Amino acid sequence: MLGLLCTVIEATDKVLALARHKEAEERYALSLEASGNIGTWAYELDTGATFVDEQFARLFQVDAALARAGTDLARFTGMIHPDDRPRVVAAIERAIVTDTLYDIEYRIPQLSREDIWVNARGKVFRDVASGRRRFAGVAVDITERKNNELARQESERIASEALLRELENRRRLDVLLDAAPVGIVYVDAKGNLLLANQTNRSIWGDHPAPGKTLGYDEWKGWWPAGTPKAGQPIGAADWPISRVLLGEDVGGGVAEIEPFGAPGTRRTILIRTAAIRNGDGVIVGAVAANLDISAQVAAERAMKDSEARFRSVANVIPQMVWSAPASGGNDYLNTRWPEFTGLPLERFAGYGWKEYIHPDDLPALVTAWQRSSDGGAPFEVEHRLIHHSGQYRWVLNRAEPMAGDDGAVVRWMGTLTDIHDKKRSEEELKAAARRKDEFLAMLAHELRNPLAPISSAAQLLGHVAADENKVRQASDIILRQVRHLTGLVDDLLDVSRVTRGLVELQRERVDLKAVMASAVEQARPLVEARRHHLDLALDAAPAWVDGDRIRLVQVVANLLNNAAKYTPQGGALALSLEVAGGQASIAVRDNGIGIGPELLPQVFELFTQAERTPDRAQGGLGLGLALVKSLVGLHGGSVQAESGGPGMGSTFRIRLPLAQAGRAAAAGDGAAEALYAQHERSILIVDDNADAAESLAEILRALGNQVAVAHDPRQALALAEHDWPEVFILDIGLPDIDGYALARRLRAMAEGQPARRPALYLALTGYGQAHDKVLSKAAGFDRHFVKPVDLEALLAALSEAPGR
Repeated sequence: MLGLLCTVIEATDKVLALARHKEAEERYALSLEASGNIGTWAYELDTGATFVDEQFARLFQVDAALARAGTDLARFTGMIHPDDRPRVVAAIERAIVTDTLYDIEYRIPQLSREDIWVNARGKVFRDVASGRRRFAGVAVDITERKNNELARQESERIASEALLRELENRRRLDVLLDAAPVGIVYVDAKGNLLLANQTNRSIWGDHPAPGKTLGYDEWKGWWPAGTPKAGQPIGAADWPISRVLLGEDVGGGVAEIEPFGAPGTRRTILIRTAAIRNGDGVIVGAVAANLDISAQVAAERAMKDSEARFRSVANVIPQMVWSAPASGGNDYLNTRWPEFTGLPLERFAGYGWKEYIHPDDLPALVTAWQRSSDGGAPFEVEHRLIHHSGQYRWVLNRAEPMAGDDGAVVRWMGTLTDIHDKKRSEEELKAAARRKDEFLAMLAHELRNPLAPISSAAQLLGHVAADENKVRQASDIILRQVRHLTGLVDDLLDVSRVTRGLVELQRERVDLKAVMASAVEQARPLVEARRHHLDLALDAAPAWVDGDRIRLVQVVANLLNNAAKYTPQGGALALSLEVAGGQASIAVRDNGIGIGPELLPQVFELFTQAERTPDRAQGGLGLGLALVKSLVGLHGGSVQAESGGPGMGSTFRIRLPLAQAGRAAAAGDGAAEALYAQHERSILIVDDNADAAESLAEILRALGNQVAVAHDPRQALALAEHDWPEVFILDIGLPDIDGYALARRLRAMAEGQPARRPALYLALTGYGQAHDKVLSKAAGFDRHFVKPVDLEALLAALSEAPGR
């Protein structure tokens, strides 16, 4: 043995690499085992044996022990789905020959007759230790994923077919929409215009292309007439389709638009909108339909203009206009109806008019209507209609019937004209003519009465000239009858002058009590001759008027004489005077023959006279009451006659205004009467001007009032606290506390002590501007007087003070 050569090679890295490789294989094996659906396989290229793990054996339904011991590759490839097997074998051979990655999916039929899908991946590896080559990899069960993929593909196929059908439906819908006579647009949830049919384009012009967002502020539209915003532009957010997209419940509306590309052109369109919602109720779009109603609106406008012109004419004319169909129920009334009747138009609609025709006139109206309806003749009738005064007034009702194609009346257009005054004038003219004839006959009778004895006496004088007694007797007869004739003529002339305004009153301050006393003296001979009882009742209050004393005596005497004449002998007469409300009321009452209701309205007219009775033998021309009315009217008063009817007696009442305060008294005692008529008052005067306060206090004390004076506000408060007056007369410009503040403090004192009676607060100051009066009213003053004070006006205010 010659020797031994040893070579030592360091293999640390290799040993460590083999250990790491083994550890990695162990971790990989554990990972695969944990996954549960990933199997491994290894095909030894040198020996041809194939080794698989349990998961792989389970996928191919091969005994696990046999698989671990090794078996032929063909055993596994033979179990692959026949449709996939050639592709798998070719992929294996290509991976081995070209040393490339093997990645393929295939099916493995199962005993359950269901296929499982496997994704196999592998490549050729070289063993580090032995250097042998093997084709190894993994097989993953991808059945679930593959089924999902196939289901997705099937779903996509179904969806694709549905899309094709949708496209076909849309093509048909497009044809239908373009053929529709209504403009239709469709927008998405953001308002993007997706579709506009041909009719809509003809209405609106060229919209922006579908799919592009249309700024609604570019739409030119205005609110239509008859709406609160008529004529104002429609804002972007106000279009119905914008509001529908916001979730508002908007059915649509009417708009006046200017089409795109057509400046100055106006169209009126009717818009209807609706939201499109998905299954969850979320708005995903909206559809709008537009209908061009320009022609209809123009026709309606023309009709309204025509109707407005008709109504304007109908409401301008003074007549009441009505229209009715053949049935006769009103369907149009102008505004003159409520003006005339004071009732709303609804009361006369339909057949309601019948209720307001005078019941006595309704049958004639219905007869005239039926005659016009049957023969087509014009309708004309006079009847009475209720008036807003509560009375019936005469109207002339005329109507022209309008016939249809068959000649039958289909409508009436008519008017009612107020002819009440004309008819009353005609009636009054007839009544006046009748009264004139009656008066002339009565005048002839009254004139013949004295002429007959005059004529007889004159003839007697010719035969008894030598008989002095006979001559004196005839002369006395002639003188008495001439005086009677003179009285008749004087009455005629007097009433003529008064009614023509030729009488001038000699005005003075007149005491009505003295007037009534003089009238009683004038009427007393007739009253006593007829044995009447006259009752006289006079108000205690003064009754001074501005008037003509002689004419006022004549008025009252005429009424007393009339009462005596028209009351049977032994009757009861009453003359009374009342003063109230600034007026004096004189009443003459009797229990005589009375006045009938038909004569009562005309009793003060000329030539009006009640029927003569044998008991009323004093004669007269019936001019007395007409004269009374005229003279009372000249004095600014009124006269009224009342009677319960024949045999119920009569009352004649004269009302005259009392003399105005401040008018100078002709006799010098009228003002004194007014001053001393005051009731006693407790008064507190507050004025820092001592002379002004004391002079006013002396006048008021002279009139019987209790007056206290204070020259500063604090003294006034103390006096009021001690003895609360009925009236405060306060100056405004007071020291320390002005009159306004003083009035407020006094009122506060009254409110704090309910036992204190209400007082009258009068401001008496040199401040007389309008704003001064406003301030005094705000401070609580009842009246505002400016210095120097009008004494009668002040006394009139004092009469308003609360009583004790």
